[in-house]
Amino acid sequence: MKRVLVALCVALLAAGCSSKGSTTQGKAAIEQRDISGQQTDQQAAEEAAKQARIAQEQEQLKQQVEEQKRRQEEAARQAAAEAEKPVVKPLADTSMTGKALADPSSMLKDPGSPLSKRSIYYDFDAYNIKEEYQHLVEAHGKFLLEHKDLKMRIEGNCDERGSREYNLALGQRRADSVRKAMTLLGVPAKQIQTVSFGAEKPKAPGHDEEAWAENRRSDIVYVGIDAQR
Repeated sequence: MKRVLVALCVALLAAGCSSKGSTTQGKAAIEQRDISGQQTDQQAAEEAAKQARIAQEQEQLKQQVEEQKRRQEEAARQAAAEAEKPVVKPLADTSMTGKALADPSSMLKDPGSPLSKRSIYYDFDAYNIKEEYQHLVEAHGKFLLEHKDLKMRIEGNCDERGSREYNLALGQRRADSVRKAMTLLGVPAKQIQTVSFGAEKPKAPGHDEEAWAENRRSDIVYVGIDAQR
């Protein structure tokens, strides 16, 4: 009988220990799930914050690019407006009174006047107006402004080197560069014509650098005045 009681007590004790262990393990599993859930929520929050920062940075970058583009467009518009603005420089030596006003050709024929010079020379394969000829272009531009009834023809020329087609195109660019400079001074475009002779109208007949330098030029011709000379 005693043995039966002892066995029963041992069984009850074992059952109690087993129940306690199961409870402990259950609590541990629940706590582990809670921790895992908290970590998942935290990771989701961090990822959301990261995506928000990336979106904000992208928006800021987009705004910076748009602002830079806007500034470049504004600068381009201002540069274009400035280029189109007429700029007339005062040239005291082209002011005319008396006979010169009544007879413009007298000023054009006066050897002491800058208007008597009619040719603008260029470097090889170039059509930009060199600084030494800018004063001459300005003098003729102001002369046209003072005589709205006069018309000018600018004739572009080249040396003999290069093909016919290339020289005709280069001569045209040379004539057009003078015309553009004068229109920027305020001369109406309708007063100026341009034409290219390429290498077909040389001033010097030689075939060396000295002759070529003479032939790389734009000639200024006053329609109706120079034809009578």
